[in-house]
Amino acid sequence: AAPLPAKLASLLREARWLALAALAGYLLLIFLTFDRADPGWSHSAAYAPTHNAGGRAGAWLADVLLYLFGVSAYWWVFLCLMGVAWGYRRLERSALIDHRPLAIALGGFALLLVASASLEALRLHSLRVELPLAPGGLIGDAVSGFVAGLLGFTGATLVLLTLVAVGWSLLTGLSWLAVAEATGAALESTADLARRAWE
Repeated sequence: AAPLPAKLASLLREARWLALAALAGYLLLIFLTFDRADPGWSHSAAYAPTHNAGGRAGAWLADVLLYLFGVSAYWWVFLCLMGVAWGYRRLERSALIDHRPLAIALGGFALLLVASASLEALRLHSLRVELPLAPGGLIGDAVSGFVAGLLGFTGATLVLLTLVAVGWSLLTGLSWLAVAEATGAALESTADLARRAWE
C-alpha cells in the first residue's frame, strides 16, 4: 500500500500523543476521586450514586487498577506521560530520542510496576489512603509475601528496591552510573567551593 502523505502521518502521530495526554489526565482524575462506595469491579452497588469524577466507567477502572496495584497504579499515568514526551521529542527530531526497543521499555514498566506494588505492600501496609483492598493491591501482596518468605523482610526490601531501580532504568533509559558520576562531580564542586570560601 502507498504510504500516507507526510502531513497526514504527522497529524495522526500528534493525535496519538494528544490521546495519551488525555488518558494520563483521565487516569489521574479517576484515581484522585476514587470512592470505595462507588460501584466497581471488586464489589457491587447497583443503585448507589457515583462520586468518581470519571463517571461509572472511571469508578470501575480505578477500582480495578487500585485493587490490583494499590497506590502504585499511578505508574500508569507516568507511562502515558512518557509516551507523550517520547512522541514530542520524535516529532521535534530531538537528539534526546531514546532508540531502545519498545518491548524493553514496556518490560521495564512491568518490572517497575510489580516491584513498586510489592514494596508498597511490604513496607507501606499502614498507608492511610482510600483503596479498594490494601496498599500494594492484590499483586503486590502476593509477590511481596512470596519474596519475603524466601529472603526475609530485609532481604526482600533490598531485592525489591533493586528491581525498582532496574525497571526505572529500562523504562526511562536512565544510567545509574551517570547519576553516580554526576553526584560525585557535584559533591567535588561543592567541596571545592567550600574550601575556597574558607580560605
